[in-house]
Amino acid sequence: MNNKFFPSNFLFITIMIMGTIFSLSSSHWLTMWMGLELNLMGFLPLMNIKGKTLEAEASMKYFIIQSMSSSVLIISSVIMYNNTLSWYSMFDNSMVSLMLILSLILKLGGAPLHFWLPSITKQMSWSILFLTLTWQKLAPLLMLSLINTNLLTILLMAILSTIMGSLMALNQTNIQLIMTYSSISHLGWMLSMVSINSSLTLIYFINYVLISIPLMNMISLSLGNHLFMLTQKNKMNSMIIISLILSLGGLPPLLGFMSKLIILISLIQMKMMMLTLMLFMGTLISLYFYLNMSLMLMIKSYMTIEMNKTNKIYSPLISMNLLSSFIIYPLIIMFIN
Repeated sequence: MNNKFFPSNFLFITIMIMGTIFSLSSSHWLTMWMGLELNLMGFLPLMNIKGKTLEAEASMKYFIIQSMSSSVLIISSVIMYNNTLSWYSMFDNSMVSLMLILSLILKLGGAPLHFWLPSITKQMSWSILFLTLTWQKLAPLLMLSLINTNLLTILLMAILSTIMGSLMALNQTNIQLIMTYSSISHLGWMLSMVSINSSLTLIYFINYVLISIPLMNMISLSLGNHLFMLTQKNKMNSMIIISLILSLGGLPPLLGFMSKLIILISLIQMKMMMLTLMLFMGTLISLYFYLNMSLMLMIKSYMTIEMNKTNKIYSPLISMNLLSSFIIYPLIIMFIN
């Protein structure tokens, strides 16, 4: 991040965080919408941090899409108020809830309304990409969990997101685009549980963030934006990046597998076999390109033997990622039951 204007950066980050907290702590649709707008106003200047033309173009696209979804959100909230005389979640009209769901899916970048996300993310810096794929999804996900009708629509979006995100990532050579499409695929898993058990969605989201922080930081520090750069020599411990990539793919016994397993168990208990099968198929497709990335890192056999020092800040996160089967999983099972 550009340190030249750090005080203003700090101000924008604060506005962005406050906007999300404003949305999360509200049960009123109007104040939730205000929180989303505040978050957007804080995030847009951060996208333009380096002042490049491509960044300006990306932030303009982001602004148009977010404004469009916000306008649909507020219009449907007003219609809901007109019908029920309440600003709280009282959906007796399936059309209004469908409009709300579509506007929030557009905000999240879930399929089939994901078209805008990859064209923006490939022009971002890694730190802003991380914020877009994690923090910016928090408030819309909570708002989706409050909608109590049209469950079938949300589940359909979940299946589409998981499969589309996996398929679209197969032919990408840009690592930022691969991370974006994998984020869309992970969003599908979160959407599958958002209306049924929102606490499981939160666990999945936190696990996704914990894997993404060290992974994106390590890739941005030592590797470039392109896939072929994974095979080039650098001063980074490849085995740790491989473990994080495979964890993102959901390979046992890593942290990413734990979060997927919990959602699968819940879906099977509710006899949602078709949904489980479709989510599983999406993950298997995505595992192909995660394994492909891991293989490219493994090619540097002369580097994998030499254990380099890693950033000590990430040591607890990486240890947790590797030991999640023995530590985190029993705790979560206790928490669910």
